[in-house]
Amino acid sequence: MSTPAPAFSWNKDDWASLSEMADGFDEYRPAYSPALDGRVITLDGRYVDTAEHFTLTHSFQGDELHWTVHDTHGTTSGVETFELFEMQPGLFYLHYRRSTEAHPVVVSAAVDMTSGQVTGAIGTLGLEPAPHRARQRWFQGQIDGTGADTAGAHPATDELIGRRIRYAYSNDDVYDHVYLNENLFTWLCLGGAELGVGDTDSCTYWKLREKTYLFSWLEKNVGVEGMVLIDLNAYRTVGIQFGIDQPTGDLVNITMGSYAQEFPRTPSVEAAHPGPAADLVDARVSL
Repeated sequence: MSTPAPAFSWNKDDWASLSEMADGFDEYRPAYSPALDGRVITLDGRYVDTAEHFTLTHSFQGDELHWTVHDTHGTTSGVETFELFEMQPGLFYLHYRRSTEAHPVVVSAAVDMTSGQVTGAIGTLGLEPAPHRARQRWFQGQIDGTGADTAGAHPATDELIGRRIRYAYSNDDVYDHVYLNENLFTWLCLGGAELGVGDTDSCTYWKLREKTYLFSWLEKNVGVEGMVLIDLNAYRTVGIQFGIDQPTGDLVNITMGSYAQEFPRTPSVEAAHPGPAADLVDARVSL
Protein backbone atom coordinates (compact mmCIF):
# COMPACT_ATOMS: atom_id res chain seq x y z
CA MET A 1 0.00 0.00 0.00
CA SER A 2 1.48 3.36 -1.00
CA THR A 3 1.61 6.37 1.31
CA PRO A 4 -0.54 9.29 0.10
CA ALA A 5 1.66 12.28 -0.78
CA PRO A 6 0.76 15.93 -1.25
CA ALA A 7 0.73 17.39 -4.74
CA PHE A 8 4.30 17.90 -5.92
CA SER A 9 5.64 21.40 -6.52
CA TRP A 10 8.92 22.48 -8.11
CA ASN A 11 8.68 25.72 -6.14
CA LYS A 12 10.96 25.36 -3.11
CA ASP A 13 8.80 27.87 -1.24
CA ASP A 14 6.14 25.14 -1.10
CA TRP A 15 8.59 22.67 0.48
CA ALA A 16 9.11 22.15 4.19
CA SER A 17 11.75 24.45 5.65
CA LEU A 18 15.22 23.03 6.13
CA SER A 19 14.89 23.30 9.93
CA GLU A 20 11.57 21.41 9.85
CA MET A 21 13.01 18.75 7.57
CA ALA A 22 16.08 18.19 9.76
CA ASP A 23 14.16 17.88 13.02
CA GLY A 24 14.49 14.34 14.36
CA PHE A 25 17.14 13.14 11.89
CA ASP A 26 19.37 12.10 14.79
CA GLU A 27 16.99 9.37 16.05
CA TYR A 28 18.89 6.57 14.29
CA ARG A 29 22.29 8.25 14.48
CA PRO A 30 25.07 5.96 15.79
CA ALA A 31 26.68 6.66 19.16
CA TYR A 32 29.62 9.05 19.43
CA SER A 33 33.03 7.42 19.69
CA PRO A 34 35.71 8.32 22.29
CA ALA A 35 38.26 6.06 20.59
CA LEU A 36 40.60 8.87 19.48
CA ASP A 37 40.64 10.74 22.79
CA GLY A 38 44.19 11.74 23.60
CA ARG A 39 45.43 11.06 20.07
CA VAL A 40 47.20 13.54 17.79
CA ILE A 41 46.71 12.79 14.09
CA THR A 42 48.73 14.63 11.44
CA LEU A 43 47.62 14.46 7.81
CA ASP A 44 49.84 15.01 4.78
CA GLY A 45 47.06 16.28 2.57
CA ARG A 46 46.28 17.55 -0.92
CA TYR A 47 43.30 19.42 -2.29
CA VAL A 48 41.70 17.38 -5.06
CA ASP A 49 40.98 20.37 -7.32
CA THR A 50 44.49 21.90 -7.36
CA ALA A 51 46.80 19.20 -5.89
CA GLU A 52 48.03 21.90 -3.47
CA HIS A 53 49.70 20.33 -0.44
CA PHE A 54 48.89 21.12 3.19
CA THR A 55 49.40 19.65 6.64
CA LEU A 56 46.40 19.22 8.94
CA THR A 57 46.81 18.26 12.60
CA HIS A 58 43.94 17.13 14.81
CA SER A 59 44.44 16.75 18.56
CA PHE A 60 41.52 15.09 20.35
CA GLN A 61 41.30 16.31 23.94
CA GLY A 62 38.11 15.22 25.67
CA ASP A 63 35.25 17.30 24.25
CA GLU A 64 37.63 19.56 22.32
CA LEU A 65 39.30 19.20 18.95
CA HIS A 66 42.42 21.31 18.47
CA TRP A 67 43.22 21.72 14.75
CA THR A 68 46.02 23.41 12.81
CA VAL A 69 46.45 23.80 9.05
CA HIS A 70 49.77 24.70 7.40
CA ASP A 71 49.59 25.53 3.68
CA THR A 72 51.01 27.97 1.15
CA HIS A 73 48.87 30.75 2.64
CA GLY A 74 50.23 30.36 6.16
CA THR A 75 48.99 28.75 9.37
CA THR A 76 45.48 28.74 10.81
CA SER A 77 44.20 26.97 13.90
CA GLY A 78 41.24 26.68 16.23
CA VAL A 79 39.57 24.76 19.04
CA GLU A 80 36.14 23.27 18.35
CA THR A 81 33.52 20.90 19.60
CA PHE A 82 33.31 17.90 17.28
CA GLU A 83 31.38 14.73 16.48
CA LEU A 84 33.16 11.43 15.86
CA PHE A 85 31.65 8.08 14.90
CA GLU A 86 33.42 4.72 14.50
CA MET A 87 31.44 2.88 11.80
CA GLN A 88 33.81 -0.09 11.41
CA PRO A 89 36.91 -1.00 13.43
CA GLY A 90 39.37 1.80 12.74
CA LEU A 91 37.07 3.65 10.30
CA PHE A 92 35.78 6.98 11.63
CA TYR A 93 33.54 9.77 10.43
CA LEU A 94 34.59 13.19 11.76
CA HIS A 95 32.59 16.42 11.59
CA TYR A 96 33.19 19.85 13.08
CA ARG A 97 32.63 23.52 12.35
CA ARG A 98 35.53 25.96 12.05
CA SER A 99 34.17 28.76 14.20
CA THR A 100 37.03 31.18 13.41
CA GLU A 101 35.76 31.81 9.88
CA ALA A 102 33.71 34.89 8.94
CA HIS A 103 31.12 32.65 7.27
CA PRO A 104 29.90 29.10 8.04
CA VAL A 105 32.56 26.47 7.32
CA VAL A 106 32.52 22.79 8.28
CA VAL A 107 34.96 19.92 7.85
CA SER A 108 33.62 16.39 7.27
CA ALA A 109 35.90 13.43 6.63
CA ALA A 110 36.27 9.67 6.59
CA VAL A 111 39.36 8.80 8.64
CA ASP A 112 40.70 5.26 8.27
CA MET A 113 43.22 4.62 11.02
CA THR A 114 43.86 1.11 9.68
CA SER A 115 44.85 2.06 6.12
CA GLY A 116 46.08 5.55 7.06
CA GLN A 117 43.91 7.14 4.36
CA VAL A 118 41.64 10.17 4.79
CA THR A 119 39.07 11.64 2.38
CA GLY A 120 36.91 14.64 3.22
CA ALA A 121 35.57 18.02 2.20
CA ILE A 122 35.47 21.55 3.48
CA GLY A 123 31.89 22.81 3.18
CA THR A 124 31.24 26.54 2.88
CA LEU A 125 28.13 28.74 3.06
CA GLY A 126 27.46 32.46 2.89
CA LEU A 127 29.57 33.37 -0.13
CA GLU A 128 28.40 35.53 -3.02
CA PRO A 129 26.85 35.44 -5.56
CA ALA A 130 24.64 32.73 -4.02
CA PRO A 131 25.15 32.86 -0.22
CA HIS A 132 22.49 30.21 0.44
CA ARG A 133 24.26 27.63 -1.73
CA ALA A 134 26.80 25.25 -0.21
CA ARG A 135 30.17 24.71 -1.83
CA GLN A 136 32.70 21.94 -1.27
CA ARG A 137 36.43 21.57 -1.58
CA TRP A 138 37.57 17.96 -1.45
CA PHE A 139 40.84 16.82 0.08
CA GLN A 140 42.68 13.55 0.55
CA GLY A 141 45.76 12.60 2.50
CA GLN A 142 47.76 10.10 4.47
CA ILE A 143 48.18 9.91 8.24
CA ASP A 144 51.75 10.30 9.41
CA GLY A 145 53.28 7.19 10.93
CA THR A 146 50.94 4.70 9.23
CA GLY A 147 53.07 3.96 6.18
CA ALA A 148 50.22 4.99 3.88
CA ASP A 149 51.05 6.53 0.51
CA THR A 150 49.17 8.32 -2.25
CA ALA A 151 48.89 5.13 -4.31
CA GLY A 152 46.46 3.78 -1.71
CA ALA A 153 44.22 6.87 -1.57
CA HIS A 154 40.48 6.22 -1.58
CA PRO A 155 39.42 5.94 -5.23
CA ALA A 156 36.40 7.49 -6.91
CA THR A 157 33.92 4.69 -7.57
CA ASP A 158 30.99 3.74 -9.78
CA GLU A 159 29.87 0.83 -7.56
CA LEU A 160 26.71 2.62 -6.39
CA ILE A 161 25.58 3.58 -9.88
CA GLY A 162 22.38 1.80 -10.89
CA ARG A 163 21.41 1.02 -7.31
CA ARG A 164 18.34 2.13 -5.36
CA ILE A 165 18.68 2.29 -1.58
CA ARG A 166 16.10 3.33 1.03
CA TYR A 167 17.29 5.15 4.15
CA ALA A 168 15.26 5.46 7.37
CA TYR A 169 16.65 8.31 9.48
CA SER A 170 13.94 8.12 12.12
CA ASN A 171 10.57 6.55 12.79
CA ASP A 172 9.11 9.17 10.41
CA ASP A 173 11.84 10.21 7.97
CA VAL A 174 12.43 7.85 5.03
CA TYR A 175 14.18 8.64 1.73
CA ASP A 176 15.07 6.74 -1.42
CA HIS A 177 18.28 7.36 -3.35
CA VAL A 178 18.65 6.28 -6.96
CA TYR A 179 22.25 6.61 -8.14
CA LEU A 180 22.03 7.56 -11.82
CA ASN A 181 25.60 8.11 -13.02
CA GLU A 182 28.95 9.43 -11.84
CA ASN A 183 27.59 12.97 -11.44
CA LEU A 184 23.87 12.72 -10.59
CA PHE A 185 21.48 10.99 -8.22
CA THR A 186 17.78 11.31 -7.47
CA TRP A 187 16.33 11.51 -3.96
CA LEU A 188 12.68 11.09 -2.98
CA CYS A 189 11.09 11.56 0.44
CA LEU A 190 8.69 8.73 1.33
CA GLY A 191 8.04 9.80 4.92
CA GLY A 192 8.54 12.88 7.06
CA ALA A 193 8.26 16.62 6.61
CA GLU A 194 9.29 16.46 2.93
CA LEU A 195 6.85 13.69 2.02
CA GLY A 196 6.40 13.56 -1.75
CA VAL A 197 9.29 15.92 -2.49
CA GLY A 198 12.19 14.81 -4.66
CA ASP A 199 14.90 16.17 -6.90
CA THR A 200 17.97 15.25 -8.93
CA ASP A 201 21.26 16.78 -7.76
CA SER A 202 24.99 16.62 -8.36
CA CYS A 203 26.98 14.11 -6.32
CA THR A 204 30.38 12.57 -5.60
CA TYR A 205 31.31 8.99 -4.71
CA TRP A 206 34.42 7.52 -3.03
CA LYS A 207 35.13 3.92 -2.06
CA LEU A 208 36.52 3.56 1.47
CA ARG A 209 36.51 -0.20 2.01
CA GLU A 210 34.65 -3.19 0.63
CA LYS A 211 30.95 -2.25 0.31
CA THR A 212 31.72 0.98 2.18
CA TYR A 213 31.44 4.41 0.56
CA LEU A 214 31.62 8.15 1.18
CA PHE A 215 28.80 9.77 -0.76
CA SER A 216 28.09 13.50 -0.98
CA TRP A 217 25.69 15.78 -2.78
CA LEU A 218 24.92 19.48 -3.26
CA GLU A 219 21.26 20.46 -3.53
CA LYS A 220 20.64 23.14 -6.13
CA ASN A 221 17.17 24.00 -4.81
CA VAL A 222 17.75 24.61 -1.10
CA GLY A 223 21.55 24.86 -1.20
CA VAL A 224 22.36 22.02 1.21
CA GLU A 225 25.62 20.09 1.45
CA GLY A 226 24.95 16.47 2.34
CA MET A 227 27.57 13.81 3.03
CA VAL A 228 27.15 10.26 4.34
CA LEU A 229 29.39 7.31 5.05
CA ILE A 230 27.46 4.30 3.74
CA ASP A 231 28.27 0.87 5.18
CA LEU A 232 26.47 -1.74 3.06
CA ASN A 233 27.94 -4.54 5.18
CA ALA A 234 25.88 -3.44 8.18
CA TYR A 235 23.34 -1.37 6.16
CA ARG A 236 24.02 1.65 8.36
CA THR A 237 25.00 5.22 7.57
CA VAL A 238 26.20 8.33 9.35
CA GLY A 239 26.52 11.78 7.87
CA ILE A 240 25.70 15.47 7.84
CA GLN A 241 23.47 18.10 6.34
CA PHE A 242 24.80 21.64 6.25
CA GLY A 243 22.81 24.58 4.93
CA ILE A 244 21.03 27.86 5.54
CA ASP A 245 17.29 27.73 6.17
CA GLN A 246 16.21 30.26 3.56
CA PRO A 247 12.90 31.30 5.21
CA THR A 248 14.60 32.13 8.55
CA GLY A 249 18.28 32.54 7.71
CA ASP A 250 19.15 30.03 10.46
CA LEU A 251 22.16 27.78 10.05
CA VAL A 252 21.36 24.06 9.94
CA ASN A 253 24.37 21.89 10.73
CA ILE A 254 23.33 18.40 11.81
CA THR A 255 24.74 14.92 12.02
CA MET A 256 22.37 12.08 11.22
CA GLY A 257 22.27 8.33 10.80
CA SER A 258 20.06 5.77 9.11
CA TYR A 259 19.25 2.14 8.55
CA ALA A 260 19.48 1.17 4.88
CA GLN A 261 17.57 -1.25 2.67
CA GLU A 262 18.57 -2.03 -0.91
CA PHE A 263 16.25 -2.85 -3.80
CA PRO A 264 17.07 -4.89 -6.93
CA ARG A 265 19.71 -3.19 -9.03
CA THR A 266 18.57 -1.37 -12.16
CA PRO A 267 20.14 -2.65 -15.41
CA SER A 268 23.21 -0.94 -16.79
CA VAL A 269 23.12 1.04 -20.02
CA GLU A 270 25.04 -1.77 -21.72
CA ALA A 271 22.40 -4.30 -20.63
CA ALA A 272 19.68 -2.18 -22.28
CA HIS A 273 21.16 -2.61 -25.75
CA PRO A 274 19.63 -5.29 -28.00
CA GLY A 275 21.48 -8.59 -27.79
CA PRO A 276 22.07 -11.35 -30.37
CA ALA A 277 18.69 -12.94 -29.68
CA ALA A 278 16.89 -9.66 -30.36
CA ASP A 279 18.91 -9.14 -33.55
CA LEU A 280 17.90 -12.60 -34.78
CA VAL A 281 14.21 -11.88 -34.21
CA ASP A 282 14.49 -8.60 -36.09
CA ALA A 283 16.16 -10.39 -39.04
CA ARG A 284 13.39 -12.97 -39.24
CA VAL A 285 10.70 -10.30 -39.19
CA SER A 286 12.38 -8.50 -42.09
CA LEU A 287 12.36 -11.58 -44.34
